[in-house]
Amino acid sequence: MTDEVVPVLGSIFTSRDAVRSGISRRSLSGPEYRPLIRGVYTSASSPPSLLAKVGYLLSALPPARFASHHTAAALWGAVTPHASDIHLGTPKRHHSTHRGIRLHFYTHRPELAQNSGVWLTTPAQTFLDLAAVLEFVDLLILGDSLVRHTTLTPAQLRAFVADRHCNGARRAREVAAHVRSKVDSPNETRLRLLITSSGMVEPTIGHVVELGSRYRQLDLAYVALRLAIEFDGRHHIRREAQWDGDILRREEIEGLEWRFVIITSSAMFGEPLQVLSRIGDAVQLRTGEPVTIHDGWRRHFG
Repeated sequence: MTDEVVPVLGSIFTSRDAVRSGISRRSLSGPEYRPLIRGVYTSASSPPSLLAKVGYLLSALPPARFASHHTAAALWGAVTPHASDIHLGTPKRHHSTHRGIRLHFYTHRPELAQNSGVWLTTPAQTFLDLAAVLEFVDLLILGDSLVRHTTLTPAQLRAFVADRHCNGARRAREVAAHVRSKVDSPNETRLRLLITSSGMVEPTIGHVVELGSRYRQLDLAYVALRLAIEFDGRHHIRREAQWDGDILRREEIEGLEWRFVIITSSAMFGEPLQVLSRIGDAVQLRTGEPVTIHDGWRRHFG
């Protein structure tokens, strides 16, 4: 009689393997472990990545064939509102009986790709799928971030959704027209939308100013007016030295006769009309012409 081999637990393991490794079923319901699906657990102290979870689920749940919706977006590195569930796609009419798993039925084969060995909807397909459930601003943030983190271009996205007739297709086309490249953060997307939906001319994204042998990229700019509009939520400032460096570079650019309008998160979310007035006043100082602020911005920020 041979001794039973005790399994070495990975980041995802079954309750059976856990018990064989000396972990009691009672312990599995404690704070040290997290259920993934029925009978399958992960460690709370060293949880597996989303990619690992999806890879396991696609092998363990036969109806599921690929990641979709919020989960696909996250795997592409894009930004969506937080989703508690893992979203998977299937070509079969099948409902998930597992808590925390959403199965989406596709009547027609979606456009798929592989990412790190896992099948998922392509960036453009992911955008189209989420157009049925996301608000305009969140969908625009998704589009900008998909373009930022994948090889998808705004033109390719617009072409993909142009002739679609599924749920959300109309919104997908409307929002895709506003998707741009080189956008670094969701709040930069929001700030750009605030400006353009008020009727003001769309500023240039990511304009680069040369400072001798160095360069500084601006969030938004009216280049001909030497007017920079920057979002300052300090979301990207991790070190005091970096913050000080940004201030010094800003002063150098101001020495080249640029003017900065700095927008904070509290101002954009709390006083959007005041933000627009400040930008309009800065434009008027440069052009000598009054700027009219239309009410279109209220649809998204009212």
